[in-house]
Amino acid sequence: MSKPTMRSKKTNQRRDLTVEKIVEASLVVLKSSDPSALTMRRVADECGVSAMAIYHHVNDKNQLATLAVDSLFLAAAHGPRDGQNWRDRLLDFLKDVRRRLLETPGAGMIFVRQAIIGRGTATTTELMFECLQEGGLSGRAIAEASDAITMLLIGSIANELTRPPQIREELGKQLAPEETPILQKNMQTYATRDGGERFMLALGWILDGVVETVATRSDAKT
Repeated sequence: MSKPTMRSKKTNQRRDLTVEKIVEASLVVLKSSDPSALTMRRVADECGVSAMAIYHHVNDKNQLATLAVDSLFLAAAHGPRDGQNWRDRLLDFLKDVRRRLLETPGAGMIFVRQAIIGRGTATTTELMFECLQEGGLSGRAIAEASDAITMLLIGSIANELTRPPQIREELGKQLAPEETPILQKNMQTYATRDGGERFMLALGWILDGVVETVATRSDAKT
């Protein structure tokens, strides 16, 4: 029996190709911190098919990027969090989202640069709204709190992926010490940071503010 040729192997792989496999291959490519590494050809090579085979499932590079990043949100949304109160569930979920985006740096940079609209982000937005509603928010307050959380997540990802950990030390060298006395006094704490720890701290502040705001509004009505 003759061995299968390279062409027959690619034909079989093309027949087995699915959007899910394309997304998995895209995430492998996006382990690079440079989103431009994500091309139809790179993903096709990862799948073992021709670039044209990818186009049978995905319209263009933009859709490819959206599907890949969105899959990380969907995976985080489906993580096990039963039995937690609304605050712990939301903190745990957002910590998971941040971790997944940083573990796939190219995906993290795509998230920072463009809006991701898909099943994953729709599901995670519903989860955020549900948690905030359980926390006592309603109407516009839910949307405003969700926006604040999203902006914090974007900023945290951008900060982690684009700035070296000790870059803030350079600020203290830009002016004479007497011109920045408060900065100099707090430089060690400011320059030495754990991005994940500070993200959770800031997120906690947002949620504390949300709870206090709800309580204040409730007191005003009584």
